[in-house]
Amino acid sequence: MSNGQPTETETLTLFERHVKQALRLYGDPKRLGEESPLASHYVLGQALRDLPRLITAEARGEALRSAIRAAAARLWRGSLPHNREAMLAAIAEARRDSDDPRYAFVVLELRCFHAFIEPYRTSDIWEQPHLLPGSKSQHYRDFDSAVKRLAALLLGDLRPALRPERPRPPEQLFGYDATLMLITDALAQGRTVALSGPGGVGKSSLAAVAIERLADWPTFWYTLRPGFNDGVSSMLVALGAFLHEQGAPNLWSYLAGANGVVDDLNLAAALLRQDLAALTVRPPILCFDDLEHLAAGSLASPIPAHTQLLDLIEGLRGVAPLLLISQRSLAVSDVQFELSGLAVDNVIQLWEAAGRTLAPTDAERIHTYTGGNPRLLTLMLTLWLNSDEATTLLDSDEATRPLLPAFQRLWRRLSAEERHTLQLLSVYQSYAPEDVLAPAILAALTRLRLIERDGAGGVSMLPALAPIVRDDLAPDLRERLHRAAAVVRLERGEHTAAAYHFAQSGQEAMAVQAWFPQRRQALARGEADAARAIFAALPTQQLGSAERKALTMIRAELHQLAGEAEAGLAELTQGGEPDESEAAGQLWMLRGELEEALGYPDKALSSYSEGLQMTARLLGRLTALHQRRGRLLRRGRQLEASWEQIHRGEYDLTILRGLLREEEGAYDGALAAYSQARALADQLDDDSLRAQAERQLAAVYGRRQQLDEAVRHASAAIAIYERIGDRVNLEKLRSNLAFIYVQTRQFQAALEVGAQAYTFFCAVRDPHFAAATGANLAEASYELGDYAKAARYAAEVLELGDRFTAPYARFTLGQIALARQDTDTAAVEFAQSMALAQQNDDPYMVAYAERAVGEARFAANDQPAAHAHISSALARFQQLAIPGEIAATEQLLAKMMG
Repeated sequence: MSNGQPTETETLTLFERHVKQALRLYGDPKRLGEESPLASHYVLGQALRDLPRLITAEARGEALRSAIRAAAARLWRGSLPHNREAMLAAIAEARRDSDDPRYAFVVLELRCFHAFIEPYRTSDIWEQPHLLPGSKSQHYRDFDSAVKRLAALLLGDLRPALRPERPRPPEQLFGYDATLMLITDALAQGRTVALSGPGGVGKSSLAAVAIERLADWPTFWYTLRPGFNDGVSSMLVALGAFLHEQGAPNLWSYLAGANGVVDDLNLAAALLRQDLAALTVRPPILCFDDLEHLAAGSLASPIPAHTQLLDLIEGLRGVAPLLLISQRSLAVSDVQFELSGLAVDNVIQLWEAAGRTLAPTDAERIHTYTGGNPRLLTLMLTLWLNSDEATTLLDSDEATRPLLPAFQRLWRRLSAEERHTLQLLSVYQSYAPEDVLAPAILAALTRLRLIERDGAGGVSMLPALAPIVRDDLAPDLRERLHRAAAVVRLERGEHTAAAYHFAQSGQEAMAVQAWFPQRRQALARGEADAARAIFAALPTQQLGSAERKALTMIRAELHQLAGEAEAGLAELTQGGEPDESEAAGQLWMLRGELEEALGYPDKALSSYSEGLQMTARLLGRLTALHQRRGRLLRRGRQLEASWEQIHRGEYDLTILRGLLREEEGAYDGALAAYSQARALADQLDDDSLRAQAERQLAAVYGRRQQLDEAVRHASAAIAIYERIGDRVNLEKLRSNLAFIYVQTRQFQAALEVGAQAYTFFCAVRDPHFAAATGANLAEASYELGDYAKAARYAAEVLELGDRFTAPYARFTLGQIALARQDTDTAAVEFAQSMALAQQNDDPYMVAYAERAVGEARFAANDQPAAHAHISSALARFQQLAIPGEIAATEQLLAKMMG
């Protein structure tokens, strides 16, 4: 960040370097599996679950190759060429634009994959005219650019930061056989089970054994860690990823579309319940551990984030089997088990299982010392098996804190390498990759029962022991261990965890540099809660100006995501006036958003104007730089990133322009704006933006009754949403399509497509879209002669209380009354529809409602009023430029005059 602004570094990150190294070893899967940390069980995780239990290095290398190839294929944006000739033709097309993702795939194909074309020499790539003619230096820049694109996709697929938890059960469980049977029976019946008791009493071990007994049920396990994952977004992202793997994608699609930000908690919770309801054959068991942390606040002022989590969990009762674990008693359960520890007989059994005989008197002494706590019993057993100090400890007067003296005695028996490994593990917040540890040390500490392995490449110290070791670290050693852990996390793409370790090691600037460029991806993985804890109190004394600016933006954005607009605005104000840079433009935009959220529209407009003026000045500078690009090739990638931000800003403004034109009834202008947005979406290669533009185009063509165009654009958007699994927007589009069919008098089609969307939005409790869809269903039912169903839909719409759809429901009720020759009621309903539409600034509905008022007055033999209303409606339809309605209104006037 030495260039004075917080922007993307030109060099590859550590994760990207490992991707690059993996590409170089792509042709040698055995060596790839042996040398690349990306081929470890920790990173590959889910990609290895279908392989045999004994996984060789070559098998891991093959799994990484498959993951790389699958991620790279998505760069092509369609079906890959099938042979050499087709690839050569595609290369000629793709090389016209080096920013095209297909160009990145071509670079990877020629350099690494060789599925279709294998150059005789690497230099052939830029020397042969039918490949990628250019310079050697340009090719190496293109290769790094392709690596960056591939690394982002690969990290999104592997998601090491979202590794599923699954604590391994103990080899043998003593003392809880009857409780175990009751737990498994209750979970199998879909009930909510709560396990409580003091730390170390065996709650998690008992739960792990119960889960193992129910192996046919998929299981989600989530351990609460304060300041790390104790926010609702963290839990929802983890749950969404899990359910997506089970074949229920609604929550995950919503979160992916929202970049991991939960804008509507009620909608997210409803989608979660819907996903769980879809998995009825074997509903997943949801296990939440260490829930005592959610009760850390006082009863008078509970922590809001924790209250949200508890409400979310409570809302899942009856939807899926729940297993809740806490050191405190929990009220939210069907069955409650309070664990108190093992009996004396169980102590004897524990020693016998380890091959030792224990005298009853010694068993009594040990039970008295440990209170029957399984964690402490295991530690005492390890001490008993490895030294002669156990009996001495039992005779001491240290019974007030039995865990610490027992562990201290065992600590002295460890080798220097074993102690160092435990010290290293003590600084990790969650499981560390076991491939960074020496296999022999790993095996020894496992035998000593001092660490636990999750069976998927992760390892951690026992939770009760880690603080003891960590608190005893010398300051300089603690900093060194955190720095080492930060590098480990960076290498595996875990940027938030890396930022935590940098902050703990006193490298505040490195924490900002590691996280700022990756913050969008980190937030999409639900890491806002962890990031907030890291950056909220980060010291700024050692930060340079660029890092300070980046930290200001980080804090303000995190406040914004948490709904803390005042705190976010205060953060920006304390940061001083932004200078002229790309980042400063983002700061002005963020300030405007926060001011708008606080109800200061004038201040927000001023901030947006400052940002626009600054962006315009920067555009002028970028244009000048672009003209001298030959002398600035080294900064080319930074320019491309800047242009991408500019195009995204243009897209948002263009969509807004289209929406304003549409609200004004200027449909030609709206279509022009949405078409321009569609082109920008192609330029940005963003499916979600393409679908949004297609959806807006379909809506306007529908309003203009141009069915073929409306259906064409709607079908294109539906195809995109189905491909990316975005259920929420898919149903929104079905709602829009129902509206289009109503406007083009395809009423049966409107019912067929709209009923799905209506059911969905009612189920997830989205009143706006439920009401909009219901209004279309009401009108379609009326046109098909089903007045009872039409009246029911219209009444449900009015009950939902959405102001923007109320005019449409009133209009349908007026039509029903007119069909039943109740002209007075019809006139009243149509007049209410017109008045509500005027309040909503909806010229489209005003025109229809006013014409209908005229028809009702005509049916009541009030000719002057009828003529006035219908003439006014004709003028409105002419202004809206809807040919079909203009002709229909003219015919109505002619009929009246005749």
